[in-house]
Amino acid sequence: MRRWIWIMGALLMSMVASAQQKHYSIKGVVYEESTKEAIVGAGVRLLQQSDSLYVSGISTSTKGQFALANIAPGKYLLHISFLGLEPLYKEVEVVNKSVDLGPIYLSEAVTRLGVLEVTGQATPMTVKQDTIQFNAAAFRMRQGASLEELLRRIPGMAIDDDGNITYNGEAIEHIEMDGRTFFGKDPQMATKNLPSDMIKNVQVVDKKSDETRLTGMNDGEKIKVLNLEIKEDKKRGVIANLSGGYGTQQRYTSNVLLNLFDHDARYTIIGELNNVDGVRRGRGEETTRRIGGNYDDLLLNKTLKVTAEAFFNSSDYSVVGKTRTTQLLGGEKANNEVNHFQNFRRSEGGNLNGRMEWTPSEATMLVFEPSFQYNWQRLNNSSQFQTTSRQGAAINDGESERTNRDKSYEASGDLHFRHTFNELGRNIYGRLSYQFNGSNGAGLQLSKTSFRQTNKVDQRDQRLSSFDRGASGRFRIAYLEPFSKTWALQLMYDANFGRRENDQSTFNKDATGEYSVLDRIYSRGSKNSYFTHRMQARLRYKLANKSFLYAGVSVNPSTTHTISTQGGEVTFDKQRTVWNYAPIAILECRPSDSLQVNIKYSGRTRQPSMSQLNPAIVIISPLAQVQGNPELLPSFSHSVWASFNFNRPMARQSLNMMWGWDLTNNAVAPIQKIDPSTGVRLTGYQNISGNQSLYGGFMLSLPIGGPSSKWTSFTFGRMSYSRNKGFVNEVLNRSDVWRPNLSQRITWSGSWLQATLGGFGMMQQAKNSIATEMDSHTWDYNTYGEAVVTLPFGVSLTSKLTYQNASGYQDQLRRNFWLLDASVSWSFLKEQRGTLQLSGYDLLQQRTTFMRQFALDRITDTEVNGITSYVMLTFSYRFNNMGSGVKASEMKQQGRRYRRR
Repeated sequence: MRRWIWIMGALLMSMVASAQQKHYSIKGVVYEESTKEAIVGAGVRLLQQSDSLYVSGISTSTKGQFALANIAPGKYLLHISFLGLEPLYKEVEVVNKSVDLGPIYLSEAVTRLGVLEVTGQATPMTVKQDTIQFNAAAFRMRQGASLEELLRRIPGMAIDDDGNITYNGEAIEHIEMDGRTFFGKDPQMATKNLPSDMIKNVQVVDKKSDETRLTGMNDGEKIKVLNLEIKEDKKRGVIANLSGGYGTQQRYTSNVLLNLFDHDARYTIIGELNNVDGVRRGRGEETTRRIGGNYDDLLLNKTLKVTAEAFFNSSDYSVVGKTRTTQLLGGEKANNEVNHFQNFRRSEGGNLNGRMEWTPSEATMLVFEPSFQYNWQRLNNSSQFQTTSRQGAAINDGESERTNRDKSYEASGDLHFRHTFNELGRNIYGRLSYQFNGSNGAGLQLSKTSFRQTNKVDQRDQRLSSFDRGASGRFRIAYLEPFSKTWALQLMYDANFGRRENDQSTFNKDATGEYSVLDRIYSRGSKNSYFTHRMQARLRYKLANKSFLYAGVSVNPSTTHTISTQGGEVTFDKQRTVWNYAPIAILECRPSDSLQVNIKYSGRTRQPSMSQLNPAIVIISPLAQVQGNPELLPSFSHSVWASFNFNRPMARQSLNMMWGWDLTNNAVAPIQKIDPSTGVRLTGYQNISGNQSLYGGFMLSLPIGGPSSKWTSFTFGRMSYSRNKGFVNEVLNRSDVWRPNLSQRITWSGSWLQATLGGFGMMQQAKNSIATEMDSHTWDYNTYGEAVVTLPFGVSLTSKLTYQNASGYQDQLRRNFWLLDASVSWSFLKEQRGTLQLSGYDLLQQRTTFMRQFALDRITDTEVNGITSYVMLTFSYRFNNMGSGVKASEMKQQGRRYRRR
């Protein structure tokens, strides 16, 4: 393997030596027209001329110079701006050489801020190719509102109890600021601490992989990214936001944000301390502590883009509650499990991440992304449980207590290399990756389980010790050969290899009371190694109007070797070699600048894990056992996805539609056998074919009464159908579920009032062949009204009233209630930098901490402790030495000071 890596490396270096250029640069020098002084820190943005989509951006240097590198041939719009000066738009065309625009002059702004009058309305939503953009100005927020509050106002955006963000049901995996990574490993650093008034646009981007963007060959991989475009007046000088508050129920919160912009560099420090997260979620008590820093810059004559971030998280979480689970056993049989629990968790962790993007020439690029993280955690959990039959007969009961401390680490790196040889785009791409991870844990387990029908008692007093070690690597090389301007072929080889070892040892007490006797039932371990190859061929065909068709297939032979032990003895030792294949086809169709259609098909084979193949019975606890199935077959999934985007910015009309279909054959499904006399659950695995899902949705934004109307309508709809097969106590059950939903909101935006009236409705119909108790036909709906009122003397009022209701449920739970949140704020001091705010949450005290969850073979109700209602007084101070509150004359003076630096 080493020899092949050396050969490939030598091949890469020889090809670099024969470099020819395909991409070009755009450069120039920016001056103030009246003084002829060079402007330092002017914002330079390059946009697509056809649809104004952002391509690249930079700030001018100490001599007013700028250079945008790695620009593909095409027609562009160059936007140059600086506070106090008139922005400039300039059409630029890149053909077969780099473009030198020479001196560019900005004139003094004619319109002063004090007399600026804005007519018309901001376009709330626009759709541009793979980007859906929401104008933050269309969602008026209270003073001091966070980014999270803004995101909750955006149609289709949802944030769950753990802070995870989804858009139209798809997970947002990273957050970026102006196209650059911003606390990518912890999005809550941004969502909870960035003030909403910094944000100009919120963009939901289907970001293609680094490989796609570097090679020009779409590999079908993409992630959803939230990109935050910052207002121009927030990109110069120093910006600081400090806030602190205290409220009833001993609630408190404090936040700090410091942004420093220095030419091409941006420095950010964020800190947070609060105990209100658990309250807002209704899920117990939680204290959160965060601090982090982010840095990005352009170095080496702007050929090197550097991003680095470090942050530390710490939290204490405690919850007391009860769960009641109805375990279906088929027919009229069922067990009821009641569990009273009390859990505490303290966790601490630190992350170091970076990204370096180096473009030494217009044809060559290197991207390196290192990462390191370390976490520590302490747990203390206890519970008392009881299981009875549906008729009330006792089956088992008991109690348990577990304490544990564990540490974990992970170090990884990803290196991408691309070199282009000619104008048609012939290129070679290489990738090297590595990852090391490990963990250590130790704790104590005390438990007593009584089986009432057999009079058997299982007691545990044990010490637990565990470790996990893993290492993996990846090598990929791809060559793209364009036969013409229309056709191109890419050949790729990919190798993945790694190993992992883990052990979970359990010790009983010896005669002296020391935990030294190995428990051969509960002690287990495994070793795993793998080597996977991937050979792939893909074709690209260019259609008219920037449209492309991609098609390809890959062959994936892989070898895996796993050894499992229990009590120090080998129970499973197997090496397995399998061949997989995966077809892919992608159509990117852009008939016009306003319309885009994407269609993708992919096929994927997935192998069962070695633990699912292990035939040995592994005892997890006195009530849970697992046994694999060595006869399992690999599953194969067909997936089709399509999207339709239409946009008319001048008319403020945008439409986004999408649909998809997935079918999986030979899916690996758990099959559980429950002993009715003891409640012991044995979990096995079996192949099932025919699982599928069909889904579709749309989002429509348009004005009511013309483009300049103050009324805006948002409509969001989604419908899904799923057919899932699974087992209910060894009997195959088929579940068919329909779930349509529709939401509508109408917003009026005026000079002193923004008001919204909206509603949401969802119907769910579920039919089961065996688990008929899970059949349902339910309706969930709510209506709400919210308003932000801006009054004289810096006073503003915010309120939201929501009514929720539901019908069709077979329980006696209260499902109709009112929720009221309200706040009043007063902004004062110079330029209204200080804000005093009084906020009330769940003022009617009707929010519930109850939650019901459905699975194929069980219904689980959970209720926990939690304060849902409180009032808080908060003071915040905002400082921006180049902010919108500065007069035009003052801005010009400050701008000149920056230009002379």
